[in-house]
Amino acid sequence: MSATLDHDRREGAERSWPAALRVGPTGALEFDGVDLGTLAQERGTPLWAISQSTLEHNFDELLQAFRSRYERCEIAFSMKAHNTLAVIQLLHAREAKLDCSAEYELDVVRGLGIPAADIILNGCGKSDRALSAAAELGVREVNVDSLAEARRLDALAREAGTTVNCTVRIQLEYERLLQLDASYLNAANAADKFGSDVASGEAMRVVRAVVESPNLTFRGLHHHVVFPGYLADYSTDLALAHHRESAAELCGFANAVRAELGVEVERLNLGGGIRASGSINVVPPGRPQDAAWHELPSAASFADAVFGAIEANFEGAALPLVQFESGGHMIWDAVILLAAVSEVKEAVRRGGPPKRFVYIDASAMMFVIRSMLKMAHPAFVVDRPFDEAATPRAELVGQTCLTDTIAENIELPAVDVGDLVCLLHQGAYCETTSTQVNSFPRPEVVLLSHGSTRVVKRRERLEDVHARDIPLQA
Repeated sequence: MSATLDHDRREGAERSWPAALRVGPTGALEFDGVDLGTLAQERGTPLWAISQSTLEHNFDELLQAFRSRYERCEIAFSMKAHNTLAVIQLLHAREAKLDCSAEYELDVVRGLGIPAADIILNGCGKSDRALSAAAELGVREVNVDSLAEARRLDALAREAGTTVNCTVRIQLEYERLLQLDASYLNAANAADKFGSDVASGEAMRVVRAVVESPNLTFRGLHHHVVFPGYLADYSTDLALAHHRESAAELCGFANAVRAELGVEVERLNLGGGIRASGSINVVPPGRPQDAAWHELPSAASFADAVFGAIEANFEGAALPLVQFESGGHMIWDAVILLAAVSEVKEAVRRGGPPKRFVYIDASAMMFVIRSMLKMAHPAFVVDRPFDEAATPRAELVGQTCLTDTIAENIELPAVDVGDLVCLLHQGAYCETTSTQVNSFPRPEVVLLSHGSTRVVKRRERLEDVHARDIPLQA
């Protein structure tokens, strides 16, 4: 079977595969033209594999859809989602700006030679070092998070003898949005540490401070829409509503800024939270029994929702430059994890039915954020992804001495020690949150492109894990 497989219909749910994932002539999986079994033999496991074609397609599709609907827009890659340098370079080469949180990500992109005009400094509680660097470099903008930060940045820009472009990050009230989806309050509360509140008047005070500063230039407003699949209910319609209503409310505050302070809002930065095209498995908070696959909105649907709201609600002299800081959309389905089975154990727990544990040489600690947020990890056996034999339920687990469930209650064919398992959708917040629990070295990262393989992050060694240690002398 060599035709591209667009969807797997296990349990009646349509599960998306990236277009670069295929079943090859031998019946084994290929990713971006590379046989995964051969790759594992040559490079070892566990192993992160990135499809360059999927990464580039995701960015190009989103940017094209957005600009077809609204020409004055740009997309920054939020590198907290995946900070492998090769990924940053590939996306920047395709016109992506870079969204950096705090000083260390700023140092990373500076080290790659990314022009300051393509860098956005984001985050809360920023250090003076980060703000000083932004002022000295002349970055595209600083998303100012608070009144105290505005005052510190003003002083540091004065010392540097520069003027800094600023957007002000705000917390919206979500009055209309919460009427449509009360569950979004969970996501909103999770983002409480970011930005300045509109309802209390603090957001307007920050904007005023930036406008009145001789060393800061007010460019616009920033707000991040939290991806609802993490902490709220999910449906295609709700995902679009979150972005539509947030954009409309952001425009309302922009209109208030113009009326009260007499300044134009030139930029609206809508942050991230976008996942477009394909489908995703989501576990609603506190309701594991309601886990389900959902179709993601198309990129064009997101464009209509956001830009339609801006065109209908923005009252400035000219429509603004609209910015996005997307990370998960670019990378989530562009990365897989290869791991080898180390043991299979049948066990009976507390008199219940037998339970099958399949241990692999990876760990949930390699993507701890995704595990905590109950995102799904679809798993397939590489040499027989659609085994027609019985597929009993299994719990896919790691070897660490922690709760280490990678995928729970999934269908998985009978496997033996040494069999190779492929886990999909490993791109966003997985490799970047890898840990070294039980001194497990972190995996190698390889970039795949039309049959070629390039190592872009070497496998960690045990001496790397303990490189910072200073043993006591006898």
